[in-house]
Formats: sequence, structure tokens, C-alpha cells
Amino acid sequence: MTEVDGEGRMTTGFSKTKIANLAQGQDPCVAGASIADVLRLLAAGAAGAILMALGEGPLRTKNLTEKVPGYAPRTIYRYAGRLAELEVIEREEQPGVPSKVVHALTDPCGSELYELVNRFVDVSMTRLPDGRIDAQAWASLGMLADLWEADLVRELSCGPQSPTELAQRSNGLSYHQVNRRAGLFKTAGLVREWQGPGRRRCYALTERTREAMGLIVGIARWRHRHVVAKDEEGMTAAEMATALRAALPLVEVPEHAGMRLKLSVVGEDEIAGAEGESIWAEVEEGGGIHSCAAPSYDVDGWSRGKVKAWIPAVLDGKPRKLLVGEDERLVSDCLGGLYEALWTPSPS
Repeated sequence: MTEVDGEGRMTTGFSKTKIANLAQGQDPCVAGASIADVLRLLAAGAAGAILMALGEGPLRTKNLTEKVPGYAPRTIYRYAGRLAELEVIEREEQPGVPSKVVHALTDPCGSELYELVNRFVDVSMTRLPDGRIDAQAWASLGMLADLWEADLVRELSCGPQSPTELAQRSNGLSYHQVNRRAGLFKTAGLVREWQGPGRRRCYALTERTREAMGLIVGIARWRHRHVVAKDEEGMTAAEMATALRAALPLVEVPEHAGMRLKLSVVGEDEIAGAEGESIWAEVEEGGGIHSCAAPSYDVDGWSRGKVKAWIPAVLDGKPRKLLVGEDERLVSDCLGGLYEALWTPSPS
């Protein structure tokens, strides 16, 4: 049965603890927020809508409530205060009777988060006629946080899995927990049902979830710049490999049908020449990419680099810091196709 929290959002159960921590003053976005924490921040109450409204410029409190309809003023005040505590926005009290408070994005922390989210919205979310984002669309980011945090993106990135298989491989979840959460993820459009061998019910990632890997990698860069220590990356090599493996099936390169490539993400502390986390991929007959091919030493092209080299390749279409070998055209076309698949808006 679907749970609904105090703000009317669907939840799988993971997010309640995180949101409770925020309410008690434990600010994960200041003290090392994870990728899932940032997604939940955007999904919580009016937070995402406030971020988007302030992206257009500073607003007084009254103007902010007008820009974020559908929420009670006290809800907007509460979430604006929370965003201020997390250093995403700042509030300046102007003298006068009565005094006036002006809200603005911090620079660069708040403005960079807004630019990332706005870019993702243009590609993967639907705006209402007035340009706003529907509350349920924001809530789906909280569901994405749960899917990512439970390692289900990793498990499903290679193809459909049954609830039994997911329970055996996922992050400490029972069969009944996985089965229940999978139903909620399906309702949110993040997974779809798939009939497996023997008419088993299986689940697979949707294109919508694969497209969200761009947002997840973007949050990783934002975390690296504004949340974690300077010598830390915003995501691990394993997380980057999961994002690549999940997103690659969005790419089509029919001119390279039948060719194989290997992509490797090397951890920051690994020695030079280390293989790191590897993605073995094969271009299928129709041009789509199967990103979980069997390991093979016989590949037509390869690319390797640390997380900080993969991030600009995914977010900016700039793979210059990656090492590339064998068929460079194959690698270039696949990475170029990945960038376009993640960041090119769909035709209206």
C-alpha cells in the first residue's frame, strides 16, 4: 500500500528518515549530503518550486508566495528557511516598517544547483502552461532518490530482474520490501513490468530513469564543488559506472553495429594503469547499445579515466581528459550520443 507523508507525497519509506533529520536541524546538505539527500531536498514540499522561482531573480516574501502557488504561505516560509540553512538561498532583511525580507539564490552554490535543475527540467520534465513544474513531478525525484540509494538502479541497469533476484542482491531489503517498493517505483514511472522466463514478473528501468542519470551526475559535480571536501569527488567510481551503464542504452550508433567497447572508471586513489570499474558494451544490430555485455579482451575501442574526467564528458560533451584507445571514432560517437541523449530536449 502506498504511504503518503505529511506533505501529500508518495514515499517508499526511505525518505521519511531523511526528511525527519532535516526537520530536526540535521542538515545533510551542509555536512556531506549524498546524491539521494539532494534529490530529496528538491522533492521536499515547496523546495524545488522555490528554487525555480528564485532562478528568475531575487524576490520579496510576498512575491515569492505568489510565484509558488498551491502551497500555504507558512509552507513556503518553512522551506525557504530550510534552503537558507542549507546555503542554497540567502535572505536579506531590508529596513522599514514593516521590514521586508528579500530571498535570492546564493552564488555560486544556489545558482549552480538552479542551472542544473532547470537544464534537467527542459529535457526530462513537463512544465505547466505557466512554466511551473507539477508537484507530483517534484515528488518523483524523491522516489528516484530511493531507487538510487537502494542500489536498484545498479541492479536493474543490466536488464530486468524479478523481486526475488532483487531481494538477493539489493541493499538489505526483503522480498516483500522489494516487491512493495517496485510497485511504487512503477507508479512513479521509474520502472516497468517485464514478463520474464516462466511468466515471472520482472522489473526494468524506464527510459525516464535512464535519462535521470544526467541529473545524478550533475548533482555529483555540484556536491564536489559545494558539499564535500575539496579532495573528494561527488560520487564514487562505482556510482559513475552505474550511471554510465544505466544511460548507455539510450544511445544509437547504427554505423558501429557489432562492435564492442570497454569504458573504465578509475577511483581517485587507484594507482596509474588500474582498470577500476568497467562497463563492457556492445553495439547491437539495430544500433542500440547493450551496456552489460560479457567481459572480453577483444574490444574495438576503449576509454578510461577518473570520475573527474567522466563528469565533463557526461555533462558538457567534453571527453578530452579521458584516455582513448583503438577505434577512437567508435568511442567518440558513443560518448557524443550519450551526451545528446541526456541533454537534448524531446520535441514537443
